[in-house]
Amino acid sequence: MKRNHTLYIAITAMFSALLVGGKQALAVIPNVEVVTILIALCSYVWGLGVALPAIFVFIAINVAIFSINTWVISYIIHWNLLAVVFWLLSKVKTNKVMTVVLCTTTAVVATTLFGVLSSAVDTCIGFVQGGGFFFDFDNFAQRFVAMYLAGVSFYITQILCNLALFVIAFLPLVNLNKKAKLKLFGE
Repeated sequence: MKRNHTLYIAITAMFSALLVGGKQALAVIPNVEVVTILIALCSYVWGLGVALPAIFVFIAINVAIFSINTWVISYIIHWNLLAVVFWLLSKVKTNKVMTVVLCTTTAVVATTLFGVLSSAVDTCIGFVQGGGFFFDFDNFAQRFVAMYLAGVSFYITQILCNLALFVIAFLPLVNLNKKAKLKLFGE
């Protein structure tokens, strides 16, 4: 069956807008976010051909809004890996309960690892406006522990947010998107 590439571009643009708009709408509440569930949903239902370009646009727009810094490295690594993992999970055939358990557990683990990743990146990589990135691995373990502990309340908030969102909303959103995909593409 021939795919309508224009529709896929439109869906990619829609997910890009949802990622940026969702992040900005919740920016007033520290680390309560919908980016994880939206990327998971996008790659789970629509595939990497939609998810990875949407992530690229999301990061590019955030760079335009917030300028470049070490968070860009964490975003590039984390969001793309998250998309790949959920795309792979979409290939696993389980019942509804196991799908929710598996996807929720994966989201919680991924969110936990984001705290570790961003702390590690911020510990060993710095950024000076006009000077670019620099690397500093001196006393990495001590500085990493301090950096991670400084953000632990934010990480816990993110983890709890994603736990609740995935338990409550992931499967209904997947079903809704699968219906839309079937209607649009007959897939």
